[in-house]
Amino acid sequence: MIFHRWKSSLSPFIDVIPIELKGRGARVGEPFYESFEEAIEDIYPTVSSLIHGPYAIFGHSMGSWMALELYYRLAQSTKQLPEHMMLSGNRAPHIFKDENIHTLPDEEFRETIQNMGGTSDEVFTNKELFSLFAPVLRADFRIVELYRFQPKPFKVQSDITVLTGRSDTRVKSSDLIGWKKYAGSQCDIVKLDGGHFYIQENIQETTRIINEKLQPYVI
Repeated sequence: MIFHRWKSSLSPFIDVIPIELKGRGARVGEPFYESFEEAIEDIYPTVSSLIHGPYAIFGHSMGSWMALELYYRLAQSTKQLPEHMMLSGNRAPHIFKDENIHTLPDEEFRETIQNMGGTSDEVFTNKELFSLFAPVLRADFRIVELYRFQPKPFKVQSDITVLTGRSDTRVKSSDLIGWKKYAGSQCDIVKLDGGHFYIQENIQETTRIINEKLQPYVI
């Protein structure tokens, strides 16, 4: 839903194709992923079937790590690789932080998620509504917190843009610089106004950067 809101602000040459993960949206009845690796193997066929010409991959938060692993999966299968990788709202995956948010008691879990921002307060004050979101969030945090990046024998040859919200307290400057470790080409770091969910708080600036970065690949 967030990505669909970008469409009116993106250049006409950019076609937005959000990838639906298990357990939400049209896939709400499907079981959650047991591991990060399972998630990559699930979304890989969808993404690879959509490759018809130049493309970029944008991943936010958990999606940034998915984007990186997806790149390596695409390279492994000799598929056409993206022209640009946009990795948003997260530290580089080799920077380990021992967190167990997914195991927190219900009330502490709710407070932790609420403090991250980006979600209507109604979701947290309405217990029935939060009970619908909580299993999805716990499942996401679980696979992220159990994930361990395995070093790859080659670097990302696509240009990389690392994005973050200036007010995102979960991501430090050193976390962002860590992404340069994966770059075999250009890697820029861009900070935008907003918190962890700057991509919905600051749509105009987010889409401006995307338009600017993808303009060189227009056929």
